[in-house]
Amino acid sequence: MHIKSLVIDGFKSYGKRVELNDFDPEFNAITGLNGTGKSNILDAICFTLGISAMNTIRASTMQDVIYKSGQAGVHTATVTITFDNRDKSRSAPHYTHNDEIVISREVGMGSKNTYRINGLTVPAKKIMDFFNSLQMNVNNPHFIIMQGRITKVLNMKPIEILSMIEEAAGTNMYESKKRSLEMTVGKKDNKLKEMRDVADEEILPTMETIEKEKQMLEELNMVHGQLRILKEKLDNWNYVQLMKMVNKLSEDLKKLNVLKQDKEELIETSKNQIKAMEEQIKQDEELLKINGGTNLNKLKVKLEEIEKEKDKVQLQVNACKTNINVEVKKIKDLEKQINNSKKGYEAKKKEMEDFNKMNAGVEEENEKNTNDLDEIDKKIRSLNSGNIFGDEDNGSVQENINKYNLELQNQQTENQQCAIKIDGLKKKLNEHLTGMKEAQKTYNIQMAQLTAKEKEYEKVKDEYIKASEALNQHHNLKSSRDNLLREVRNLSSKTESFESNNPSLFFKYNDPRPNFDRRKVHGLICRLFTPIDFRFELALTTLAGGKLYFIVVEDDTVGKDILETNKFSSRVNFIPLSKIKSNSLDPKIISRAQQIGGADQVFPAMSLIKYDKKHLKAIQWVFGQAFICTTKGIAEKVCFDQGVNKHCFTLEGDHFNPSGSLTGGANTQRLILQSIAKQDEVSLELQAKKAEFEKVDNSLQAMHNLQEKVAQLKDQQIFVQEELEKIRSDVHLGQPHQQVTEFNKINQQIVELESKLAEGKANEKNLQKKIKDLENKMKNAENILKKQLSDAEKTRKNILEKIKKNKTEYDKKKNNYNKLELEIKDLTGQMQEEENQLVELNVEKKQLEEKLLTLMSELEIADDKCKEASKEYEAQKEIAMQNSNAIQEHKYLYKKLMEEISTGQVNLAELSSEMTKVTNGSLAAQEKFKDIDKRLPDEQKQMALKMDFINFKSEECNRSVNELQARYDQLAKVVDPGKLNNFHKHIQEYKRLQKKLETIVKDKIKINEIIEELEVKKRLHLQHASNRVNIEFGKIFSSVLPGAQARLKQTNVDDITAGLEICVAFNGLWKESLEELSGGQRSLVALSLVLAMLLFNPVPLYILDEVDAALDLSHTQNIGKMLKQHFKQSQFIVVSLKDGMFSNANVLFRTKFVDGSSAVTRTTCNQT
Repeated sequence: MHIKSLVIDGFKSYGKRVELNDFDPEFNAITGLNGTGKSNILDAICFTLGISAMNTIRASTMQDVIYKSGQAGVHTATVTITFDNRDKSRSAPHYTHNDEIVISREVGMGSKNTYRINGLTVPAKKIMDFFNSLQMNVNNPHFIIMQGRITKVLNMKPIEILSMIEEAAGTNMYESKKRSLEMTVGKKDNKLKEMRDVADEEILPTMETIEKEKQMLEELNMVHGQLRILKEKLDNWNYVQLMKMVNKLSEDLKKLNVLKQDKEELIETSKNQIKAMEEQIKQDEELLKINGGTNLNKLKVKLEEIEKEKDKVQLQVNACKTNINVEVKKIKDLEKQINNSKKGYEAKKKEMEDFNKMNAGVEEENEKNTNDLDEIDKKIRSLNSGNIFGDEDNGSVQENINKYNLELQNQQTENQQCAIKIDGLKKKLNEHLTGMKEAQKTYNIQMAQLTAKEKEYEKVKDEYIKASEALNQHHNLKSSRDNLLREVRNLSSKTESFESNNPSLFFKYNDPRPNFDRRKVHGLICRLFTPIDFRFELALTTLAGGKLYFIVVEDDTVGKDILETNKFSSRVNFIPLSKIKSNSLDPKIISRAQQIGGADQVFPAMSLIKYDKKHLKAIQWVFGQAFICTTKGIAEKVCFDQGVNKHCFTLEGDHFNPSGSLTGGANTQRLILQSIAKQDEVSLELQAKKAEFEKVDNSLQAMHNLQEKVAQLKDQQIFVQEELEKIRSDVHLGQPHQQVTEFNKINQQIVELESKLAEGKANEKNLQKKIKDLENKMKNAENILKKQLSDAEKTRKNILEKIKKNKTEYDKKKNNYNKLELEIKDLTGQMQEEENQLVELNVEKKQLEEKLLTLMSELEIADDKCKEASKEYEAQKEIAMQNSNAIQEHKYLYKKLMEEISTGQVNLAELSSEMTKVTNGSLAAQEKFKDIDKRLPDEQKQMALKMDFINFKSEECNRSVNELQARYDQLAKVVDPGKLNNFHKHIQEYKRLQKKLETIVKDKIKINEIIEELEVKKRLHLQHASNRVNIEFGKIFSSVLPGAQARLKQTNVDDITAGLEICVAFNGLWKESLEELSGGQRSLVALSLVLAMLLFNPVPLYILDEVDAALDLSHTQNIGKMLKQHFKQSQFIVVSLKDGMFSNANVLFRTKFVDGSSAVTRTTCNQT
């Protein structure tokens, strides 16, 4: 963003409206006689930027900026600046959509002070925020450089120069935060001291005095409480004992009466229940016949039909998938064939192109032979006419001899001139030899330094590129790590949920001894195998039963040690592999069983599971002696066959025992094998994800400081690049480079002239030879004519043979060309046909895929129907089982009721005798209770009823009451409870004070840590800024004063905060003080330092007001060139009276005074 135009109306010396248009984006200068309004243009710009300090624009009040303070009829001052905002990368926030931004400020004679942005009135703060966003704070304007600032820099002490660096780097922010935190620490220290004084002088002495009396008071209260409690407890115990006796006897009497009535009612009720039970048993037996027979069979048939339908759809799905795979293979084969055809087509096409190229060469050769034939015919005709010199240039022989003589004279003259020039250059070269060796040596050293620095730059650049690529990889790894962490957490959550829901599937125990080998505990049986097909899960679960939860161990010692050192809440069974004996089914028995039921209907249980061989004994012990059959009929036949005689289990969980028993109906076994298999898959996936996460995390840990390394390498690259540019500038502008370049240039000129002279002498000899040959031809004309005719005829014959031979070869190749055309045509047709076939195959593949989707939908529907039918079948089985259980329960109750009637009749006679005894004891206890009931108050009686007297001993209680009464009388004489009323208040106050002290100490430690961190950051930022400013300072000073060097040097090498001082050198000799410099040189030093700081943190606009006042013309010229070279990204507006400065500007504004008001003219300077 830069100033495009400026309009001043009524501001200071500009009484009339003046427009300054077409400012240059880079370098603008303002000049004019003193008093014509040069600096007022800069004041107008600062005025519009929102400056509040009026002395900066040389005014004391707002009225002073109005033309003649409002006394000349002008009552307002308005300045409008139009900014070019097309470069969006340097635009202010929220204004990137504007290509132009117009800001104006208007003040009046009253209190009027108006700002506008793009015509809209805005508050002054918005103007300040706008320019602050561009780092242009007009109330602390580092972008405005006046002559006074240059003088001030010259007189600065090292610490003041450092403060300039701090201001440019923005480290004052760290210092202000540090001062604020140090003030906070001071306040915390004062508060801490005050609180500790209060604690030590007031609270602690009072607490120590009261502590002793508190202990005695506590003992007195304790004794009094114990005494009162024991007395009440004695009375309560007597009261409760008598009440219990009375109540117990009354209750016993009531219970006996109730019991008698209950027994009588029970006997009658039991008789009625027996009749109802007989009816219920009859109804349940009929219901079982219906639910367990007819309905259950219907549902089973329905389930089998649905399963067949599902299998049919599954077969269609499999066939469709197979067809799709076949089509995909055909497509791949056809694509491969098409690629081969294309390659053949390209090869044939290339042969045609090669033929065309060769044919083009043949045609060119034929044309050349034809032209040669015409030329030789022409020559023969010329020779037959008597012209023996037909091969010479046009004209007679004598004319050619004269022409060659003239060319010979010109060539000899040119050769003489070249020889004279060579002698002159060699003399000049000898003059340059003086000091050449030293210059060449210096130049070689400089070039070696430049080459070394270029290699260093390339090395740093490569390291930065590699580090940047590694940083990108770091970001990708971080994203992968986050994704893996989420997956690990999800899988861990699933695992934890499974463990919490299924604690019985995990055997948890403590190691019986140190260094116990947990590999000897193999785990639960159910975790050591997996069914090959989960439709056998119910059968296998029923077969194993409770053995699924037995624990397999290496030997019996392991199980014994675990049982001795662990307390398990439930029973634990171990299977020691070293002791267990197991056998597998005899192959003959297996063969016999499968002959009975069919090999696809009868399976040895061991053949239906997968397991580790090391667990074979335990698995055989559980599953080794049983068969799994698909139906009950098959299971029954196999089980009771004399050649088999083994346990058989059906898919529904029915058990046929060779001993003759049959177990079936609703199965209460929990099906866990499929859940375990799924959880094992989750566990394997979790282990894999954890390993992958650990690998990625380790990679990230190895790259933890990569971002800092990239930043360091970037800074190092910039630093080395700047050094490289400085060395290049020194080499190319240095005297040795110019000397060596001039020397090499002279050598090159000598080599070129010597080459030209050699060519001239050769041409001179050639011309002399031609003249001699022509003179000889004049003497031997007749012999020459015959020889030339003979040579021409031979040449003509050779040309005719070549033409004939070329025609024969061309005809032969033409036949091959026609054959290629036919082959290419056939290949084109073949490729088109193959493309059509490929389209057809893709269509068929798409149709098959659509059919597969339809079949998959049908399969899902069939699967849902199958699940629904299975649920209905299981529900019906459950109902039948409930009916069977109900019959058994009713029969058991019938038998029990008969026994109760017999027992109740015997008990009635015993109850009548007991009731008589209880009545007599109750009357005696009631008399004793009336006496104590009158003596005790109602509250105490209620409390007594609530007390527990299980371990109460009345004699010991009486003895304790007497002892406590004596101690109470003794303490009551010396303790005054009134003094201790405020003790708890002091304790609470002291605790609150301690808590505040701890909080203050923690806050103080934390603040000190922050202060140390701020100091480190400040030093690092300051060191970086100092290095950057130092580089620019040296480059700028060297450019404005060639042969000179400048730098900033730390007064303390180990501590940059001690200050910086300016050092200057001329021709490599460093000056001890700036006092050794002239006034102009000192001004150049100060100005170079200020400009270097501007480069550290550049802004869009810089304003310089006569900064060259103390400089001579040559230095001013260098300053102007330097501004154009180093500040291409910013706009400069410079006020100067010296031609050396404004002659470098791209646009020059000249001020003059016309009719009492300032006026401005614009000039475009020459731009290179």
